[in-house]
Amino acid sequence: MTMALSKEDEQSIEALLGRKPSEVETHIFDTMWSEHCSYKSTKPVLQTLPTNGSDVALGIGEDSGIVRFTKHNSKQYCIAISHESHNHPSQVLPVEGAATGVGGVVRDVYCMGADVVGVLDSLHFGIATDKDSAIVEEIAEKVVLGVSGYGNALGVPVLGGETLYHSSYNDNCLVNVAALGLLTEDEIVHSYVPENAKTEPYDVILFGKSTDATGFGGASFSSATLDHSNENIGAVQVHDPFLKRVLVEAIKVLLKEIKDAKVEVGFKDLGAGGISCATSEIAVGGGMGVNIDLDKVNTVMEGLNPEVIACSETQERFSIVVPRHFSETVLRIFNKDFEMPNLYPGAGAAVIGEIIPESQFIITSKGKVVCDLPVAAITKDVSVKRESRERDIQRVSSNKELEHTLPIQEIATKLLNHKNNISKHPIYSFYDNAVRGDTVLYPGEGDAVIVTPIKGCNTGLTISMDSNLYGEIDPFVSGAAAVAESVRNIICVGAKPIALTDCLNYGNPQKPDVFYDFKEGVRGISEAASALGFIEGEPIPIISGNVSLYNESKTGNAIIPSPVILCAGKIEDISTMLTMKLNSPNETLIMIGNRAPEFGGTQVAPFLKNPEKIAPQVRFHEEDKQNKLIHDLINSRKLTACHDISMGGLWMALVEMVCGERALPSVGLELTLSSDKNPITTLFSENGGYVISVSSEHLDSVLQSCKSANVTPQLLGKTTENQTVNISQSKTELISLSNTELVELWKSTPR
Repeated sequence: MTMALSKEDEQSIEALLGRKPSEVETHIFDTMWSEHCSYKSTKPVLQTLPTNGSDVALGIGEDSGIVRFTKHNSKQYCIAISHESHNHPSQVLPVEGAATGVGGVVRDVYCMGADVVGVLDSLHFGIATDKDSAIVEEIAEKVVLGVSGYGNALGVPVLGGETLYHSSYNDNCLVNVAALGLLTEDEIVHSYVPENAKTEPYDVILFGKSTDATGFGGASFSSATLDHSNENIGAVQVHDPFLKRVLVEAIKVLLKEIKDAKVEVGFKDLGAGGISCATSEIAVGGGMGVNIDLDKVNTVMEGLNPEVIACSETQERFSIVVPRHFSETVLRIFNKDFEMPNLYPGAGAAVIGEIIPESQFIITSKGKVVCDLPVAAITKDVSVKRESRERDIQRVSSNKELEHTLPIQEIATKLLNHKNNISKHPIYSFYDNAVRGDTVLYPGEGDAVIVTPIKGCNTGLTISMDSNLYGEIDPFVSGAAAVAESVRNIICVGAKPIALTDCLNYGNPQKPDVFYDFKEGVRGISEAASALGFIEGEPIPIISGNVSLYNESKTGNAIIPSPVILCAGKIEDISTMLTMKLNSPNETLIMIGNRAPEFGGTQVAPFLKNPEKIAPQVRFHEEDKQNKLIHDLINSRKLTACHDISMGGLWMALVEMVCGERALPSVGLELTLSSDKNPITTLFSENGGYVISVSSEHLDSVLQSCKSANVTPQLLGKTTENQTVNISQSKTELISLSNTELVELWKSTPR
């Protein structure tokens, strides 16, 4: 296995220990000091994000963040969220990589004491060329298969997400996944050893699948430039959702018995770094140490080297620390009640060590000490200062004349049939979106998905996951726009945002321009989260997240900066929720949000002659006013449909509102654009905004609300009984397409 430790790392380790590390210690340092585990480059930057809020029940620092959701029957319900990436593994083995990505985030949520209510994915794929057509398309197909194969088998709905395409992902696909779980605040289980361990013996118990060599070196693999060599295959874990399903039911029983017995525990999943990572972090979080005996670990076969047992990332495993008097209860649940040893060779639960008062991480194998390290040295005492090199970024337009290379109707049809804009129904319909039976607004029906996770309660949990392709032009805008779009999507269905999570995907941080992009992306996220909150004086808190670096191949092809944002929201009563589809004729369409000639990184840019490289700017004050206006209009039941403006601009928003999730249009459109702007700007600008539909009954009231909110509405026209979309400006026809043509282009394979 190739290690990621640098010469400087090796020198630092020897200086820290005053000796050369053992073989096992070297592998542990290689894992724990990797970017994937240690965040050694990014921690200082991440500390600038707004993470606090009055509704945060548990913030950054444990396996999942937790936000308060709603009270029901005198209980405070919360939502736990974990957000991770599994990029490198998915590029090498797409089915296994994507599936184990889902497996990792659901474990993070389960070990907080929550029951998973859904997962989401953000998938970024390449654009096939003659050179790599087969592999690029195969990766996309198999990643979707991996996500569905895990979520469907586990019985967890895949609630939504996004799929983007760009040539920079040809060598490095991105698979970002998130899981959300429900629990009451008094059920929160922490990811560290409790204070009681200082006064009574606590055992370390490993349970789940038996340990094997799969995933050995996975954290280091994810913290290095991808070279696609066969030696990387062993660093990818192997999933087993059916075994996980049994584990989940056993965990529910375990947590109930823990609660009934009133014992305090620490609970972590085993992901990157395996036993060494989980047990050291669970100990150091409580200010203690741990002693592990590898001979007691359930392994799938004899003869595994101690470094493999210590660092393998075998899937479907958890670690829990419990009072010694309670250990037999844990063993009984997994080994006898759920008969796990009969389900998979060597599976089950075993006591593999104990918590110790000394702040040391000790591992023995075959009676010999193979690791004796200060626990803080492998979990906290690592940081690297990276250089950052600013690049020139244009953010103010010179207002030069816009010229387009094709007639507007031809541009519109080409955008309609582009991979980034066509219907994603073939992807999300591959997932089970309703396995729990509490999904009330499905993928494609609105800008966010809504579930009602609490039995007998009409409060809806809304979720959206978003990113964009602006990072190459302006990394700050890329971060800010991802937050702004995810928030708008929550607003569009009638909810308020309550929390954010992020997954930050970048190239090699050792390159100063890449690290600058990372810092700018974080700054954009921070400023947007701070500006768009719904609680007076508070940001939307970022409660969980992940950083994925080294998304770059040996050929030098790096991804564009790609921050991904999940926004969770709350709708007090699902009866007020709104979809995007236009259903009735003679309703007025209104656009909210100014259009600007800022086309850097947008869908229309390739059709413009020498466009200025200005990404669509996020004007926080304007977006905040618009968000609150739209939320109030929906909740006062004055709108009949609402959709946000983002990728593809006003044009794609209109298409999606006409077609709806099932591509069955009910109405046509007769629209006239204002003459004060170039129609290219009005139709295809991707500045944030909304399109709303209003019946004649509420039109005057809606216009008055806009005036009161100091938001300028732009009347576009009306829905019609004619099954045609007609858009004109100053009596000049710009676009005229029948709904049949619209649907055919939107649903067909890109040409």
